[in-house]
Amino acid sequence: MQAEKEQTKLLGILGGLGPRASAEFLNTIYEHSLGEREQDSPRVVLYSDPTFPDRTETLLTGNCDDLLKQLIVSLNSLCSHGVSRIVICCVTIHYLLPRLPENLRARITSLVDVVLAQLRRKQEKHLLICSTGARRLKIFQHHPRWKEAEDYIVWPDEDDQQTIHRLIYRVKANENTQELIPIIEVLLEKYNVNSFVAGCTEIHVLARRLHQANSGSGRYGCLDPLTIIAEELAQKGI
Repeated sequence: MQAEKEQTKLLGILGGLGPRASAEFLNTIYEHSLGEREQDSPRVVLYSDPTFPDRTETLLTGNCDDLLKQLIVSLNSLCSHGVSRIVICCVTIHYLLPRLPENLRARITSLVDVVLAQLRRKQEKHLLICSTGARRLKIFQHHPRWKEAEDYIVWPDEDDQQTIHRLIYRVKANENTQELIPIIEVLLEKYNVNSFVAGCTEIHVLARRLHQANSGSGRYGCLDPLTIIAEELAQKGI
């Protein structure tokens, strides 16, 4: 009966920020969950709204009230479908989580929580690949558990941060991922690390392709919160 009860639960994904990343996340969930019976796989509602304004630009200019309102409307729409858990496919917009009503905030699985928990568990150096907005807003550093994980983060220099930010928008523009993966490989070599944090959900797209390209070699690793969530769904359910 417990398994039957768990199966009725519904995962909500707030996507469209951007569309490619959230669609990829949905695909990742079912790649990890599908087995002999598709009826046993997670129930998911994807609410994809690409009309959200650019998060880095909006939040860095301080004009976040309209963005917050749109976020609340979208989350309430997901809740109206009866979701018990929500994943927001944008790390930068996590800056607004403390300003959400408690009833919404309680349903959200924070990608920052997932990243920092894994860093504390692994205790290995990772290059942080995130948007310029997430970095300047100190979304990771303002987390209450940051001090326990900061020693395992390698920050790119300012020039490389700009390269990373442009890389994110090239994924958003639907460029060929095979042409973008070498940028990450060069950065990993430069900073002498074997793994990186997908601190932006667009990087989930590249992380999956990189994993496929290096399958079996173990050359590069990635701490990707969306993949971690998909794996946990497959093991434990929603």
